[in-house]
Amino acid sequence: MPGRNSRALLRLAAALILGPLLSGLVLTRGVGALAEWRSLVFPYLWLYLFLEGRVTGQALNDGQVFLLGGAFSFLYDGLLTKRMQDSFAVSGLDWVAVLGGPLEWGMTVVVWLHCLQVLLPREDEPAPLPGQRFLVAGIPVLVGVVYLWKSVFGHFRVEHFLGPMWLIDDVLLAGAAVWLWRRYRRSLEEPRYHNPTWVWVLAGLGLWFLGSGLLAEACLGVPAPKVLSYTVETFWLVALGVFLWVTWRDRHTYSDDPMPCSRAVLVAAAFRVGGTLVLLKLFGSSDDPRMAFWSGLLCDWPSKMLFYYAFLTSRVEV
Repeated sequence: MPGRNSRALLRLAAALILGPLLSGLVLTRGVGALAEWRSLVFPYLWLYLFLEGRVTGQALNDGQVFLLGGAFSFLYDGLLTKRMQDSFAVSGLDWVAVLGGPLEWGMTVVVWLHCLQVLLPREDEPAPLPGQRFLVAGIPVLVGVVYLWKSVFGHFRVEHFLGPMWLIDDVLLAGAAVWLWRRYRRSLEEPRYHNPTWVWVLAGLGLWFLGSGLLAEACLGVPAPKVLSYTVETFWLVALGVFLWVTWRDRHTYSDDPMPCSRAVLVAAAFRVGGTLVLLKLFGSSDDPRMAFWSGLLCDWPSKMLFYYAFLTSRVEV
């Protein structure tokens, strides 16, 4: 038992280092984010313990873990950090963030667990960590109390800009999280869960927004006629269409047995982690205005293309 607990603790330590690197927290806050205990406790410690309990207890596949990551995005980015809300939008919602949040967190949790399985495979019968059930149940209660406190006393900035619209937005985002959670619960009743059609639609929209934004920004940075921007955007749209068609065509050709080591997913993780460290070394600060563009070009775009090809055309072990 001591040996098994030591392996579980080592895996937990690796998860708390890898999680902030994959999710972009280190990129936005610097390497010091790895020592911010509040961020490590929630979301990373809680999310890891919650996912591990689900994966080991219910034998989940990558598609079901993706649903859990998507549901979590609406709670964390939507309700708690308000990254999905925009005070300049009429509806109060940043629709690019609303579409991108489930893609980002769904990808993050699948890549996260897959990398941990490659580096430190869990035991066939993993021993629960000390206090795991208490932490999984107790941390959300504390987070909920903080959310209610900030909401009642107006600590969220969007409340002052949006008026009562922020509450309507919160209800809509909570409803989206509940819908994905119910979809996850229904997937447990299916003998072999496969990604539904809307996952392709969501992935296509998210990748299109990401690539189009980066290409438009790149074209604005060079003295060139507008026709160049239109041409580049058209080529990107065609390339994305081919990419989605290939993944859709090959969706039934792969085995239901999960891949224990997906090279595409590992390379996607390498783009995230390596790109983060390189960009922080080059720019020195996450406040540098060039960071958003180069992080999207070197980290987000290639990692998402690699991951979604592997995710949509194969089964990735988590």
